[in-house]
Amino acid sequence: MADSVLHFFTGENDYALEKEVQRWKQAFCLKHGSENFLFIDARESNLSDILDAVSAMPFIAEKRLVLIRGIPKIDKEDIKTIADNVHPQVIVAFVESKPDKRLGAVKALTDIAEMKEFPALSPGELASWAAALVQAEGGSIDQKSFAALLQVVGNDQWTLESELKKLVLFAPAGRIEAEHIDILAVPSGEQVVWKLTDMIGNKRIDDALKFLANRLERGEDPYGIWVILLNMIKNVTLVWAALQEGIRDDKSIASAAGIHFFAVRGLLPLAKSLDALRIRQLVNWATDADLALKTGGYHYTAEKQGEIIALTERAILLCR
Repeated sequence: MADSVLHFFTGENDYALEKEVQRWKQAFCLKHGSENFLFIDARESNLSDILDAVSAMPFIAEKRLVLIRGIPKIDKEDIKTIADNVHPQVIVAFVESKPDKRLGAVKALTDIAEMKEFPALSPGELASWAAALVQAEGGSIDQKSFAALLQVVGNDQWTLESELKKLVLFAPAGRIEAEHIDILAVPSGEQVVWKLTDMIGNKRIDDALKFLANRLERGEDPYGIWVILLNMIKNVTLVWAALQEGIRDDKSIASAAGIHFFAVRGLLPLAKSLDALRIRQLVNWATDADLALKTGGYHYTAEKQGEIIALTERAILLCR
C-alpha cells in the first residue's frame, strides 16, 4: 500500500475494483486495527465532514485509512483543500467505478491522486481469470466448457465466481464440463431469454420444455417466462414478415424488424418453418390467451400457478 496522499479507484470492472477495495481494507485492519479504518458515503457527507475525517491522526497506530465511496458534491479547489489537510499518517482513497469525468472534482482527482483503474476484461483475460479461480478452488475447466458457461450465465464476474465455485464442488474431481453446467448453472437476466428462445427458435422443443421445468423447479416466476414467450412470438412474427418481403440477410432483418441481431439468428429456423396460416394461428392464440389471463379467463397467483404454467407449455408446443 503506497503512501500517496490521495488514491482514486475507478473503472467499469466493478468486480476487480471491489476485490481490491476489500483487499486494502482487510490488509489495513489486520496491521493497524479496525478502529483506524473509516468509511464515508460521499452522498451523505459535505466538505467539512471529509476534512474532519482526513485530518484526524491515527489511534495508537502508525496509519489511518479513510475510504470515501463516491465523489462528493464539491469543486476542483475543494479536492486540493482535502489533499492539503490530510494528516501525514492518513491514507485517503476515493472509490467510484463510473465517475462523471466532466466534474471538476473528478478532473482534480485524476490530476493529483494516484490512480488505480480497473477496465473490463477482454474475452481472453476473462477466461484466464476463470481458469485461475477454478484452479485455486482445486478444480479445472477447459475453454469449451467455459464458453458454455458464459452462454448460460453471462460474463458478470460476481455471478461467474459463484457459479464456478459451485460447479467445482459438484463436478467429479472438480473437473467442470458442459454436462455439469447444463445440470447446475443458473441462467440470469437476459441469458434466460436467450437460452429459452434459442431452443425454441431452433426447434429444440423437448429441450425447451425441460428448460422450462428446470427453471420452475428453481423458483422462476412462470409469469416472467410467459412474458418472454409473448415477446418471442412477436419477434418471430417480425422476422417472418421480413422474410416474406424478400429480406434474407440477418443484419438487414434485424434492422427492418427493429430487434437484436442475435435474436434474429436464434429465431430464423422457426420463422422459416412457418407459413402464413401457422403464424396467424400462433399470434391469435397468444393474444387471446394473454387477454384471458389479464381479464380473469385464466387465473394466476403465487399459490395457483397451474394455468399459467400450462399456457407457457402450450406456447412452446405450438412452435413445434
